[in-house]
Amino acid sequence: MRPSAGGFSLVELLVVVSIIGLLVGLATLGVGKGLEAGDKAKAKAETTAIVSAVKAYYQEYGVYPLKPSARGPDADEYFSWVGPVSAGGAPSQDCKNLMRVLCGENLVLENTPMNPKQIRFLEGPQSDGTFLDPWGMAYSVKMDTNESGALEYYDPGYTENVRVKVIAVSYGKDKTQSDPNLKYTKTFDDIFSWDNTAKK
Repeated sequence: MRPSAGGFSLVELLVVVSIIGLLVGLATLGVGKGLEAGDKAKAKAETTAIVSAVKAYYQEYGVYPLKPSARGPDADEYFSWVGPVSAGGAPSQDCKNLMRVLCGENLVLENTPMNPKQIRFLEGPQSDGTFLDPWGMAYSVKMDTNESGALEYYDPGYTENVRVKVIAVSYGKDKTQSDPNLKYTKTFDDIFSWDNTAKK
């Protein structure tokens, strides 16, 4: 028998290179999906944190952290909706004010101190109140200002279809508000703070 030359044949090298290429391709696909799942988890955690902060504020002060004209039993619940100004995703001034108050700032709105104890209910927003989801869009928040025990969300008849007092929403990667009843379609990517149990 002849001793081995100690190298690899061309076929062996091609097999190894092909296997490495296949593994790199699979890893690349997995990384993209992993990053997307991470963004969705971050948005879900942040919407939940916003809702918890609003509820803690309400527990402390007995009112929602909105300017006085937008809250109370006679207030139209529509005006408790704060979020992006436009499709560009920048937060409205009301949205920034909400986040600043939840972060402990004692803003004075309509001659009313909003957080006189300067309690920090929320971590995360920038000092100017900007709080964006992983896709660069402001979170939308709505509160049950008329104390009905429910909120209207994306309902053509404007009925209170969500049985919670505070909601927060990220419009997802497509930056477009979607009908929650289409939750199980391929194009749906909104993230809700509440448990949306729409059926397939």
